Amino acid sequence: MIITASVAVDVKHPRAKKEYTYLIPENLASLLKIGDVVCVPFNNATVSGFITGISSSVELPNFKLKKIIKKEEVSLSAGLVKLSQNLAKYYGTPIVDFLRLMLPPKIGTKKELVYFLCSNDKNISSRAFNQKKVFEFILTNGTVSAKDISGRLKMPISSTRSALNALIKKGIVSSDYRTIRRRPMIMGLDNKHEYFNLNQEQTNAVNTIIENYCSEKKTTLIYGVTGSGKTEVYIRVIERVLKDGKKALLLVPEISLTPQMLSVFCQRFPGKTAVIHSRLSLGERFDEWQRINTGDASVVLGARSAIFAPVKDLGIIIIDEEHETSYKNGEHPYYDARTVAKFRINQQNAMLVLGSATPSVESFYKVTTGEYSLVKLTRRVSGRPLPKIEIIDMKEELKAGNRHIFSRKLLSGIKEALVHDKQVILFLNRRGHSTFVICRDCGFVLKCNYCDISLTYHFEDKSAKCHYCGYSIKAPDICPQCKSRNIRYFGAGTEKVEREVRRFFPEYKTLRIDSDTTTKKGSMEKMLWSFKEGSAQILIGTQAVAKGLDFPNVALVGIISADTALNMPDFRSGERTFQLITQVAGRAGRGDTSGLVYVQTYAPESFAIKSACELNVTNFYKDELKIRYKALYPPFCHMLNIVFKGRSEDLVKKEADRLKEFLCKNYRNDVQIYGPVPAPRSRIKENYRYNMLLKSGKVLILIDIAGLINTMNKNSQVAIAWDMDPQDLL
Repeated sequence: MIITASVAVDVKHPRAKKEYTYLIPENLASLLKIGDVVCVPFNNATVSGFITGISSSVELPNFKLKKIIKKEEVSLSAGLVKLSQNLAKYYGTPIVDFLRLMLPPKIGTKKELVYFLCSNDKNISSRAFNQKKVFEFILTNGTVSAKDISGRLKMPISSTRSALNALIKKGIVSSDYRTIRRRPMIMGLDNKHEYFNLNQEQTNAVNTIIENYCSEKKTTLIYGVTGSGKTEVYIRVIERVLKDGKKALLLVPEISLTPQMLSVFCQRFPGKTAVIHSRLSLGERFDEWQRINTGDASVVLGARSAIFAPVKDLGIIIIDEEHETSYKNGEHPYYDARTVAKFRINQQNAMLVLGSATPSVESFYKVTTGEYSLVKLTRRVSGRPLPKIEIIDMKEELKAGNRHIFSRKLLSGIKEALVHDKQVILFLNRRGHSTFVICRDCGFVLKCNYCDISLTYHFEDKSAKCHYCGYSIKAPDICPQCKSRNIRYFGAGTEKVEREVRRFFPEYKTLRIDSDTTTKKGSMEKMLWSFKEGSAQILIGTQAVAKGLDFPNVALVGIISADTALNMPDFRSGERTFQLITQVAGRAGRGDTSGLVYVQTYAPESFAIKSACELNVTNFYKDELKIRYKALYPPFCHMLNIVFKGRSEDLVKKEADRLKEFLCKNYRNDVQIYGPVPAPRSRIKENYRYNMLLKSGKVLILIDIAGLINTMNKNSQVAIAWDMDPQDLL
């Protein structure tokens, strides 16, 4: 009997990323299974691969097969392999790219040499003081490391090891290696998360979800206003799922939310909670992956990548803040964690729960069609009122002679909150000091040499940086084009807001959270913890401070510019503006003090801004759905965005036109084709970019096209990427 395996090889070249047939040698025949990671010969090298299928036959094929060399220690379940196959087909991407996402880092377990008594014989000389102290310490404390002994006895490590070696020679002490778990840091933003009685709405929500879980397992959307206690509903539902011997997976959109959630879940599910996200060290991620894989952890918490955690016996997946675009991976391989979750629940007969104060338009629509069930939480816990939201027209501020980034009312509100020992959050979804540098004499704008993007000015190091490729130069004092000294900095980022706050309120401590200030591991968690404890009075930040965080002493929230997302060339700009304002406003008034929110804008007439400020949720979604229906945008179609990029604009356009010609010839009746046109960000990292957008009511047609694209590319100088269900068309 000849046994062969299909192996998805892990190689770099996109056209070589396929499944190949290998012969399983006799010594591995009883050991290998689907999901195993193996080493195989490929061309003139040895590469890793994943077994995706095993078959047997009576005789060898008429071509020579290469043999699998060896089996690696780490394996994936057959269920994860099946999930990868489904995702590879849906996204038109090689299966190995998804299988790789499911593996832990190649770092292995951490071992530590420890010592323990193997004899109580005290055959120790009275003059061997160190040996006697070490013996007594091990006798009292059990198995310990040399480092533990040295630290507790305040004995030099060299003396400790000498004493241990002497005791080992006498047969009194023995040594061995034990596995050390690398534990992720938990910043206890909620030191004491008390178990409290649910209000009537929460009770109804829990009961409805559990009834659904025990019957048809229909996807459920929890629409809960900010501060309505969705987390406690999640916990009670998970408790019920664990009683059935099943496990739970909870996703949050931002890593900044993970420590807060983790501290709560570790208290409610002690010893059962694992965490997965990109800011863990390689060792921490490996150990958490192993705990999940072996079943030691029953509750898994994490950001987008946690959707691939090797959870067996999965009962429920909960996606908090389900509307967030951060659930979509913005680089190859493109995937949406919400879509992956749907594949997983169907595969494992589990239930999906989505939660948000501002559900996505697509989720809202699926509730109206009956595809999702709906649970509402319309009131904040403990009867706290929602914050009062007021629009400030910045055009009127200009007419009144105020050219500052702060309106007069916001400045007055900050002062009043601080005087009454309350905290303030200022939100601006743009980092840096100024958004562009311009010469007021000739109009020259400082741009990146490699991207068609204006450079952002950073005051701290007097540099101008590109936030796409990292290009950075010293900000000029003289215009490079006309040699004028009339250089000015326009627009505002979080760095500028911070400088102005410190100018107006120098006696109060200010924290700034953005990607420039949180590069060091744990820095964001420490800043959030510091603000929670009251060590700082003003918090300035980008999206990281916009959602999920609970700071009871925040009385005022200021949205510096509500127009940032509104003016983006994207059909979702109105939805994102509505969601952002609602979410940021929800940080105010979560304690005993009522909250106040000031929304600064140059477009006070915008329906999205007015709806958010008036808390007019239903009308906004109904109006947005009418617009989407007329323009044929999701949820009334599926989309596939194809991006062509290369160093030569002519070649990029030529390849894009060639693919369009093929699609028009073969799919004209089933697909609407827009473009190709230069992308809104037309050049990044010296690559010209063209977009072609496909719309269709038949997702299977787009899946077929995605599968064909790689084989259609005839020009090696042009790269083609494609994104199913894109969240960003820029």
